[in-house]
Amino acid sequence: MPQHLKGDKDFIDQLTSKGFYVPTNSHCNYVMTFLSLTSSLNMEYINYKKIIILPIILIFTSMLNAYSQEIVTDEMLLSAQEDPNNWLMAPGNYTGNRFSKLGQINTGNVSGLVPKWIFSLGTLDAQNTTPVIHNGVMYVTASHGRTYALNAANGQEIWRYFHQLPEGVAGVMCCDIGNRGVALYGDKVYVATPDSHVVALNKSDGSVAWDVTIANWEDAYTMTVAPLVVKGNIIVGMSGAEYPTRLWIDALDSETGEQVWRRYTIPGPGEPGHETWGSARAALYGGSSAWITGSYDPELDILYWGVGNPNPDWDGTVRPGDNLYSNSTLALDPDTGAIKFYFQYTPADVWDYDGNNEPILVDYGDEKVWLHGDRNGYLYKIDRTNGRFKYGKEISIVNWSKGFDSNGRPIWNMDKVPTYDYEAKDICPASEGGKWWNPMTVNPETGWVFVPSREICVDIKSAPLGEGLNPDEITVGKPYWGIGTIGWNTGHGQLVAFDGRTGEKMWVVKDRSPFTSGLLSTRGGLLFAGTPEGEFRAYHQETGEELWSFQTGSGIFGSPSTYTIDGEQFVAVPSGFGGWTGWAIFGEGGAPWLKDSRKGGIIIGFGLP
Repeated sequence: MPQHLKGDKDFIDQLTSKGFYVPTNSHCNYVMTFLSLTSSLNMEYINYKKIIILPIILIFTSMLNAYSQEIVTDEMLLSAQEDPNNWLMAPGNYTGNRFSKLGQINTGNVSGLVPKWIFSLGTLDAQNTTPVIHNGVMYVTASHGRTYALNAANGQEIWRYFHQLPEGVAGVMCCDIGNRGVALYGDKVYVATPDSHVVALNKSDGSVAWDVTIANWEDAYTMTVAPLVVKGNIIVGMSGAEYPTRLWIDALDSETGEQVWRRYTIPGPGEPGHETWGSARAALYGGSSAWITGSYDPELDILYWGVGNPNPDWDGTVRPGDNLYSNSTLALDPDTGAIKFYFQYTPADVWDYDGNNEPILVDYGDEKVWLHGDRNGYLYKIDRTNGRFKYGKEISIVNWSKGFDSNGRPIWNMDKVPTYDYEAKDICPASEGGKWWNPMTVNPETGWVFVPSREICVDIKSAPLGEGLNPDEITVGKPYWGIGTIGWNTGHGQLVAFDGRTGEKMWVVKDRSPFTSGLLSTRGGLLFAGTPEGEFRAYHQETGEELWSFQTGSGIFGSPSTYTIDGEQFVAVPSGFGGWTGWAIFGEGGAPWLKDSRKGGIIIGFGLP
């Protein structure tokens, strides 16, 4: 029985208001929940009014069915991969593979895909969300603290929630005032806000059930993460590593918002790994954000969550050592937040490779692994039972590293290490990576993994406090990058397909712009992807052939999802240019044609005619 359903007072109150007598101490062998009320009602009315048992049960059953359809249970989340009609969490399911078993829209008919509806989100800036769908209702976030419930068949608004943001919050956010989506559980919708609140909304009308403050946004603690629900707890991660912060992952009670546990992503004094920062001061201000939604293995009972770059981003002089647990995936106990093991992708990062990207859980026979596409340019395969390195394969051109030792530790190319006195030229990949934050997808039926990528290199010179782009002193709420100069070289975007078993590269599709959306793969043999120029495209999974394209009007930085309504398959995608686009707008940039790109936030639902 899910925790949130025990002793459901609201449901009991509903019955009482309709004239039912609901005993609280009846002699049944169940905990008093709405699921046991049929037994207790039956037993009580047998004693008093046998003649009305049947109508009561019929009415009650109807009410129960309606109520049950509104809630999202633990069982539903655990079996989300087997329910292609809904899209119950931002990553699709606990593995995070963003794969759907739907195949009504397929390689043979996708060329006929047309917009069925369009909904305006009413905001500019980055639309980083993934639409989440349950029983015909779409729940979607927008930039600037907005959340909507929509009719997923026609895009009509059901309700809206606008979180009132304080003036100034956008000024302390690194990379636009966006949001990556909601979580569903019970009869609630959970959303993290830019000013570091977590809010529980009633699914029925969007009213606030509770609102808790996680941190002070004025100290540069902000949130863009899509929450993940694991065993009744709401899991969220904190952003702010471009500022002098020490960040964390929180688990909150779904009923109250009370903190269940907190896992700091930088070890404190006396904890293993604290010494990897060189000083207590460096660890105190070391950043290490956790802003990408993790994955969960219920069989191993392990929560996997990514941790990003250390602070300052591009200056390793002030933080000598590996800087744990920056640029890592943490394997956590979901009940306590304790670290079971970890894998660090880029120790002592001086390129801002920010290794918090999603871990996708895949089984290859008896081999249990996670796959991770990193900004450092490598696709990783890691044993998810113990964190041991399996392989690292180049997604894009990589020259900052000369490969790996036997444990997966990268071997630095010292010619590509920036210092105060040395500008490292043509470092590949650039800070945005071989793979940026936007999620990849894995088809678990073929074992193939598809990665949105880019071939862009960069010139970097680091700088101490008070020089270059750095403040005069370490100050809470002011960005500290450790950067002297940075310049992007013109590059191109690409989609890359790998056989995840071996890491063999199967095909590459090049485009003049980076692929900035998350990806979606389906049993219909399709791969959906979007570009910052606004093109939403469908590709053939086996060959990379482009089969369909639609111009959405603005850049695509969110992720598509798919679902059915009355047997009809839809594909929904958010559109809206924004986020960190330094590669496009600074100097000549890596994609100068995007400098004046159109903004505007919408959701489009596509289907067959």
